[in-house]
Amino acid sequence: MLHFVKTAGKKLDNYTLFTPGPIDVPDDILKQTSKPILYHREEKFTELLGETAEKLKKILYSKGRIFFFASSGTGAMEAACSNILSNNDEPVVAICGRFGERWLALCKAYNIKPVVIQEDYGKSVMPDKIEAILKKKNKPTVLFTTLTETSTGALNDIKSFGEISKKYGSYLIVDGVAGIGADFCPQDDWHVDILVGASQKALMSPPGISFISVSERAFEKTKSSDLPKYYFNLEFYEKFRVKNQTPWTPAITIFYGLKKGIENILEIGLDKNFNNHKEMANYARERIKKMQLQILPDNPSNALTVMKMPENINSTTVIKELKEKSGILFANGQGELKGKIIRIGHMGNYNIAKLDKALNSLKSVLKQQR
Repeated sequence: MLHFVKTAGKKLDNYTLFTPGPIDVPDDILKQTSKPILYHREEKFTELLGETAEKLKKILYSKGRIFFFASSGTGAMEAACSNILSNNDEPVVAICGRFGERWLALCKAYNIKPVVIQEDYGKSVMPDKIEAILKKKNKPTVLFTTLTETSTGALNDIKSFGEISKKYGSYLIVDGVAGIGADFCPQDDWHVDILVGASQKALMSPPGISFISVSERAFEKTKSSDLPKYYFNLEFYEKFRVKNQTPWTPAITIFYGLKKGIENILEIGLDKNFNNHKEMANYARERIKKMQLQILPDNPSNALTVMKMPENINSTTVIKELKEKSGILFANGQGELKGKIIRIGHMGNYNIAKLDKALNSLKSVLKQQR
C-alpha cells in the first residue's frame, strides 16, 4: 500500500489516491492480482468467475444474472443501453451530472432520442419529475439514471425511482459504478432492472472489470432488442454465463482481486461496511465545513465528498500542490466544474485516520492560498 510521504517541494513518484476511482487498492487484493494467468476455458477460471458472481450478488442484494465485461464502467453502460433498447424507443434519461449525461450520449450514439430530465450540477433528480413524464407515456419505457453522480457527489433517490418505474411498468437502469459498496442500493427490493458496476471503486479492486446485474424481466426484454451490437451482445454472453465463462477473453487476474475485495466486504459485514462509509463521509464534511468551505451536493453520497473552492482559489493549483508536497491526490472537477471544486474519494480502503491526514494537508495548502 502507498503511504504518505512529505517532501520539501519535490515531486513524488508515489502518492496516495483519494480520487473517486480508481482507489488506493489494499495490499492483500493487489497480491491476488499477481497470481499466474489461468486459461479462461479451464475449470479453475470457471470456478473463480462463478464464485465471484455469487458473492457479488450478496452485495447487490440481487438474484439477477451477472454479466462481466473486460472494460471500464462505460462499457457496461453501453452493454445495458444497446441490449435493453430498440429502434424507435423513447427512453427517459434523468441527469444531474456528467455521468448522467453519458447515458444521453450513449442513446444518441444509437440514434435514440430520449426525453431528458436535467437537474443543475449538485442537485439530485426529483422523483416527481420522473413520475410526471412516465405518467404521460402511453406504454412502459426505459429510465436511465445514476445512483451516485461521481462528477458532483450527488446521490439519487433510487428507491423512489424504482417505485415509480414499477407503478408504470417501466424499466429502471442505474449506473451504480461509484455507489455500489458505498451507498445502500438493494437491487431487487428497489426494482432496479439493470444495475451497472465496476471493479475499481468501493469494491476495492484494480480497474479492468465491469458488470451488469440484470433482472429476469429486463433479460426477457433484451431478447427483442434490435440495436446493432457485437462485443456486448448479451445473447452471446448468456450462452457462456451459464457455464461461468465469458464469450471473449476476460481480465483474468483482476477477477482474483475483485473476488478478494468482495470477500473483504462480506467479512466486515454489509451493514458495518455501509456504516463505515457513512462515518467517513460525515467526518469529511464536518472537517470541510470547519475550513469555511461549502459542500456542493444537496444530498451527498457516502462514496465521495465534493467541495466548492472560494472564488479566488483554483482547485487545479491546490490539487497539484497537495500531490507534489504531501503525496496526496484529490480529483478536480469535470467540464464546467473544473478548477471550481475538489472531489475527495473515501470509498473502500480508507479510514478516519487516513482521511484525517489528507484533510490536514488540504487545510494547510488552503491556508497558504488564502
